[in-house]
Amino acid sequence: MRDGAGPTVARLVPIERKPADDRVTWLVDNAEAYREVLRAIARARRSIWIAQLAFDADCVAYDDAATYDQTAVGSPLLQALIDASTRVPVRIVLNQSLLLDTATPLRMAVRRVGATDVRIRGIKRFPQLLHAKMVVIDEREALLLGSPFVNGYWDHADHPPTDARRGDRELGGRPLHDVSMAITGPAVHSLSAIFAELWNDLSVGDADDAALECRPADARGSDGIRIARTAPAGAPHSHDAGRTDILAAIEGALARARRLVYVEHQYLSSRRVIAALAEALTREDSLEVVIVLNQNPDVTAYRSWQNARLRESGLLSHPRVGLFALWRAKSSTTDDYEWVVNQLFVHSKVLIVDDAWLTMGSANLDGVSLHSYGDDFTGWLGRRIFRDVRNFDVNVVMTSETHGRADAIRTLCTRLWTEHLGVPASALDTPPAGGWLALWRSRAAEGVAVLDGPRTDDVERCLALPLPYSTMPTPRLQLRDIGVRATERLDLRFDPGWLEVHFSPNWVRNMFA
Repeated sequence: MRDGAGPTVARLVPIERKPADDRVTWLVDNAEAYREVLRAIARARRSIWIAQLAFDADCVAYDDAATYDQTAVGSPLLQALIDASTRVPVRIVLNQSLLLDTATPLRMAVRRVGATDVRIRGIKRFPQLLHAKMVVIDEREALLLGSPFVNGYWDHADHPPTDARRGDRELGGRPLHDVSMAITGPAVHSLSAIFAELWNDLSVGDADDAALECRPADARGSDGIRIARTAPAGAPHSHDAGRTDILAAIEGALARARRLVYVEHQYLSSRRVIAALAEALTREDSLEVVIVLNQNPDVTAYRSWQNARLRESGLLSHPRVGLFALWRAKSSTTDDYEWVVNQLFVHSKVLIVDDAWLTMGSANLDGVSLHSYGDDFTGWLGRRIFRDVRNFDVNVVMTSETHGRADAIRTLCTRLWTEHLGVPASALDTPPAGGWLALWRSRAAEGVAVLDGPRTDDVERCLALPLPYSTMPTPRLQLRDIGVRATERLDLRFDPGWLEVHFSPNWVRNMFA
């Protein structure tokens, strides 16, 4: 187990290509993502277009140089946009419905400072949400983001158990892991067209604002990259019944899986994805599946849905499936505890098949992001009421069919595994004896031993602890379930009670605040 230095994190150098090709840079964790958002805003010369789930007026980004200084002053994202609006028009699409509305307060904040060329339109499609998160600059470069612009989602690769810059409103103060990407090339045209379609379809906001001109989105993409969407019925430039491109792409990839499926997701409740994973394991007797999930999701009912699907499908106990949760620990500064410990909230939406196929973006592996929210429910009433309810989501789908894409896919997987497992990238060059699942299980066993045994040295930053997944309801019970017996020695910074576990009142509060 690494100490002191924290997990090894490799920096990805963008893959250079001829100008006609797409160029991709992975942005792992939101210190990187928000930094690139600020840099892209500063580069804008023609336009800035943003689609977001939520955008709080006080959202702040912190410079990488000050990542470990919790007293550092950050850069407000809204102020960066207001400054940029003196030279380029800024257009923002947000949710403005009963379920979630940050469009109204953001619009008020913009009006207070008199920024006339920052214009905001809101989507009112209760109970469906604009879940896609993207920034398009000059129709030439784009960022496909994992997180909303909300302070509780900012974090960096070390993920300390406590950080004064993370609020406890959204996730109870838990550190957060996410994955975003920056992209230039032909795929940006598709993202630009998707934004223009959304903007032009809306009547809420600045009614006198001119429509955005853009050719229809082309999902075919180029050079092994395409843009896939989920959209509700009646969405602009969509089929009458909406779109379920992302689900179709995932099911197709899992039908071709042969060696390894890696899932790193906020939720896994989609019956159709679970069924596709189970079918792949039955078909390929050498296939390994590594799944990284949250044990305590942030939305009511998801914990029980997820655990029920894993049990029903047999994935929970399958010998070639490894289920893991991510934790962080550092030395306690008091004599009362050995470790300060916190769950790491997984907000990323990454699925990789055989290092040859990848999808990432905003879509969770649940019904509402893929095809039908009603499909997640068990009871007849819920299945009926929410049948065909789905959000607006956007994902990138990348294949290795073109030279260099396999390298990009492997590079992302290596970055994620070095962060989660706390191992150097060189340890991931070739599968170890027993396969990749054996490596994950070995690191998880070491993590349990670290928390269950006496601390032998001080850890100034933090330890990456991948631990076995548990279906128990609270973090303390989850640790006991996997073999950490002396939990009273741990300063657990997130340990919700019965009400939070079963009804997620913080999430409800966030909706109506």
